[in-house]
Formats: sequence, C-alpha cells, structure tokens
Amino acid sequence: MDLLKPILVIVLLCSFVHASSQSYSDFIVIDEIAEDMAELKSEYGNQANVYWIVGTSVNAINQISTAAEAIQIENLHIYVSTKPGAIVFNNIAITSENVNEVENELLAWSNIVSSKVVIHSEVVFTGEEGARLKRRLEEITGLIIIAQK
Repeated sequence: MDLLKPILVIVLLCSFVHASSQSYSDFIVIDEIAEDMAELKSEYGNQANVYWIVGTSVNAINQISTAAEAIQIENLHIYVSTKPGAIVFNNIAITSENVNEVENELLAWSNIVSSKVVIHSEVVFTGEEGARLKRRLEEITGLIIIAQK
C-alpha cells in the first residue's frame, strides 16, 4: 500500500510528459526579404516557434526542413515575397517550372507537418501559373497548401 501512491504519481507524470511531447503547434518561417519585415519582427520577435531565414549559403527549403525536423508541426506558416506563380525566398525562387528541382526537400515537409502549409500572400496562387504551382506543391508534399494574407 505504501508503494501504491508513488507508483500512481509516476504513472500520471509519465502520461503527462508523453501527452505534452506529442502536441503539435504552428511553426512560423520568415524570410529576410519578406514584405512588412519591421511589422513581422515586432509581432514575432524571438519566439521559439519562429525561424528567420537569413543568408544565401543554404537553400531556404532545406533551412525550413532542418529547423523544424525535431518539431511536430500542425501548420507551417511561411512569410515570404511572392508574385503570381512564384514563391521568392532570398536565395531561391520556386515556380511550377523548377519545383521538381527541390522535390526531395519539399518531401521532408510531409514528415514534419500534419495539417497544412500557409503561404502568407494574396497573389502567389493567382492565375494559371499560380494554380499550377499550388497543384505541384500539393502533389509533391501530400499536404494542403493555401495562400492567406
């Protein structure tokens, strides 16, 4: 009987730790050339779930995958420059015509994101090129990819 109480506490503690380690959260990626950078810095600052893409030595898609590989992400939010049919990071522009070149890197996203990828843009998926890019991104990742301001 004396051991029952400590064992119960340990079981409850282990259950809590296991449950909290399985929680999913949103992950926010901000490219250094994103629009409204000053506003984004003041809003997100140095939060733990925010990754700032800087420099050009490593492809931005790889940077995102590497930064988030140990995290269970529900929604991946990406603040980046865009134009119709193109996601423009500081060191790579992704279009429907070159998306196959980063296919392996994009596949990694399907291992870390459980719900969707949100590109913060009003124009990225507009027009024929935008629709084609959205379709290819969804085919490659198996994720829902949306645009939202």
